Formats: sequence, C-alpha cells, structure tokens
Amino acid sequence: MSKNAIRIDQINETVTFPETVVTDELVRLLFDDTPTAERDELYDLIIRFGAFAYMDDRIGAFLSSTADDVGAKFEYLKLLYAERQRSMATAEKGALAEKDVEVAFRELVASRSWNDLVEPTGQTGGVLKGNKTGDVVIHVGGHGGPRLVVEVKFDKSVALGGAEDAKHDKNRTDTAWSQLVEAGANREAALSLIVFDRGSLHTSVKSAVQDVAWLPGAGLAVLVDTEMGDFSNLEVAYGFARGLLLAASRPDINAEILSVVVSRAMTEVQRCLGVRKHVMSIMKSAQLMMVDLEQSNAALEGISEMLATVSAENPLGQSDLLTLDQGEDVRDARKRTEKEMKELGGSV
Repeated sequence: MSKNAIRIDQINETVTFPETVVTDELVRLLFDDTPTAERDELYDLIIRFGAFAYMDDRIGAFLSSTADDVGAKFEYLKLLYAERQRSMATAEKGALAEKDVEVAFRELVASRSWNDLVEPTGQTGGVLKGNKTGDVVIHVGGHGGPRLVVEVKFDKSVALGGAEDAKHDKNRTDTAWSQLVEAGANREAALSLIVFDRGSLHTSVKSAVQDVAWLPGAGLAVLVDTEMGDFSNLEVAYGFARGLLLAASRPDINAEILSVVVSRAMTEVQRCLGVRKHVMSIMKSAQLMMVDLEQSNAALEGISEMLATVSAENPLGQSDLLTLDQGEDVRDARKRTEKEMKELGGSV
C-alpha cells in the first residue's frame, strides 16, 4: 500500500485508507474465519487496536526491542502454529495433510532431478465404483512408468490391521493394511504407501512402525512429523519404493528372489534410520555443549580481565559487580555461537 495514498482530513478528523491487498498469512486466516457481514467491523477494530498498541509507550518499547530479534517473529509463528493446529482438528485436516505430503514428494522429486510425475487425485474416484482411496499417484519415470499410490491417514482411529481382518466382518473399520490394498487396486498401482503423522497414531501403528515399515502383502507404512515439519522419512521410503518398482518392472528379475531382497533391504533401511536418529541426537548434544562452553569461556575471560585491573589503587567496586552480573559479553558470545551452529545446519 502506497503511503501517499492514505488521505488525512484534518477538518473532519478522519483518515481514509485506499483499497488494499494484504499478503500476510495470519491476516488472511483471521478474515477467512470471520463472517462476511462482520469483516468491516473487524477491519475497524484491527486499525484501532493496532494504533493503540503502536502508540502505547510500554507496548511500543516492547515492539522496538524485539523488532530485530527473535521475540516478535516467535510470537507471530506461535499464532500461525495455533491456527494451523485448529485447522488440523477440523474437516480441513485431511485436505491439509494430503497437500503437505504432495508438496513433500514434489520437492523430493525436483531435488533429485527425476522425471517422476506426482499427481494428486483430490476427490476423483478410481476404478472401483464410488471409491476415492489413494490420495496421490506417482508415475516413476513419467507417464507410462510404474505407479506408486500414496494414501494419507492422519487419523489415530486407523489401526495397523492385516490380511486376517475380513472386509465383510461386522463393525469392521478401515486399517492401514486394508487401505494399502484398496488404494493399490483403486488407482491401478504396482505398489502402495500409506503416510501417518506421529501426532495422530493408533497404538498398533505406533508399536509396529518406527519410521518406515514393510507390511507384507500390502505395501509401505511411513511416519512423518507435521508438528516439527519433518518429512524426511518420505525421502527414505520413496527412494526404496522407487528402486523396488524399477526392479520389479524388469522381466529378468525373479519375483521370489526380489521378495527376499526387499525383506533384507527393509531391515537395513530401519537400521539406517535408527543410526540417523542417534547421530542427530549426538549432534544436538554437541551443539548445546559448544554453546555452554563458549559461554563459560567468555565469562572466564571477562573475570580474568577484571581481576587483572584490580590493585590497591583500583579495588573492585559496585560497577564491576554490575558488569559481572549483566554479563553482556557472555550473552553476545552465546548468541554468536548459536548463530554459528545454525549456519552449520543445526538447531540449538
């Protein structure tokens, strides 16, 4: 919005704002949740409250002190996270989950420069009458290549299940196993993959799937962590599934031998994921130790410099104790080290 476009009427003591377009996500979410008839009133309230907050000395001082720091950004992110969590608890949950997974696959394919085609099915039915199971279909190598179907289930009511759970049984509900089989048939895919969120897991899935698991006769089960924005397990699972599909499409490979290889490969995949977790934990601990070490080192340097100036003519005074208590050099050292750790790719 151009500053010059805002008109101030000194006589009538009014301010006129031009028609504006705001791209801020939080503002969009707020107005989207407000009935159309109430949006003008909401706009007026936001202008008034914003003006008060900006002009109030205490709030203004707070905003000024955090403008270039993490404080204001953190508060903003907390609001966005709260709104996201609200959405994930409503009917929007399924659509949001499917979109997140679709985007993660697209980014993965692009990062590897593969020609794979990622297609969301949305509300489109498959070959089974009235059936929409199978949220994303991936064509390995492009159109005409082997298909992988992805079902997204961020639902803690979905149990692991197995071949013994017959569809015709009374009161039977969908399971991970049945959804994999159904998705594969409905989307005519050679392999099925189901994605779960760590925050919405049935106990049976939680005990059987640590990161990535092979469900014999059905397909792959994968865990992601939407709260942490961690979709890294998809990379491992998709790499495995892709290799399997390309191998299975070769006529010279014996299906029984391939089955043995798949079983062994999944064991190694799970082992690698377990080692990765340990490595990440060690790296995080090392980063925290480095920050603490630099903080203590800066404190000791400050104390040494202070003591070096002490003499009969220059004894320790209250100002020295105040400097020691405030420890600005120590805080600066900690911030500097935390920044260096983040630049190295970690989070402290």
